[in-house]
Amino acid sequence: MKKKEAITLQYRLGNERDFLTKILKQEKRVTIRRTNYTIKVETERRNYLFSNANSAGKKTFIAYNKIVRDIKKSGLETPRLNSRNVKYWWFKHKDSYPENFFSVDINAAYPTALYNVGAITEETYDYLINDIPKIDRLRCVGMLATQKGVYHYEDGKLANFEVDTSDLSGWFYMCCVVIGEIMDMARLRFKSRILHFWVDGIAIEGDPYELLCYIEYLGFQSKIEVINDCTLVNNWLIYLKDGKKKYLHLPKRVQVSDEEVKRFLEYSNTE
Repeated sequence: MKKKEAITLQYRLGNERDFLTKILKQEKRVTIRRTNYTIKVETERRNYLFSNANSAGKKTFIAYNKIVRDIKKSGLETPRLNSRNVKYWWFKHKDSYPENFFSVDINAAYPTALYNVGAITEETYDYLINDIPKIDRLRCVGMLATQKGVYHYEDGKLANFEVDTSDLSGWFYMCCVVIGEIMDMARLRFKSRILHFWVDGIAIEGDPYELLCYIEYLGFQSKIEVINDCTLVNNWLIYLKDGKKKYLHLPKRVQVSDEEVKRFLEYSNTE
């Protein structure tokens, strides 16, 4: 006789801590699968899915499935890339910032990267650009790199832990690498006028139009944003963008000598 598939019950994130404590005491074997968006609890008789309705809507998953379908149909090999290959930011060593400057921001950067390399069709690209909110567009591409932390419990104690990484994660990091390279090429081309770049936006002093044209020449439509009333306070940039107050933390570079790295590795290997 075929074993019945466990029923999945839906819950909202918020009260899962008390539930997990209770279920680990009641059930002999429990598996917990955790992502950025959900927590799934699996037992022999029931599955319980905790999710936040505001974190990933229906359109996010529709868009994600369109992307996955196109990638599989494209016949392209998944890029062998991970987070270590990505350059997300660059900041000039500065004690102060100009009060007013410009930022050239790429529109729909990651979907455009997928489209430019042929991973998604024009139909899917248009859906991502025109038919879903920006936040859903960001989430559906990010889901390509979803990692699940999988926790296996027996008699209330953790018996095993593993990380389940998506087979398509290389596509997400490909997008990150491509945009990082665009930003870096622009930084080198415009040299001393560039203040920083952060993911898909690059800050520049003086007329930004030539920078906009350069990025669009590379295949990425962009827009010019006006930055006003910028101040640098305790490694935080505080400024107005489109009349709204924004905050950006400047990462600190830590200089580490080769000898310090060598000592750290030697110590780690003895643990």
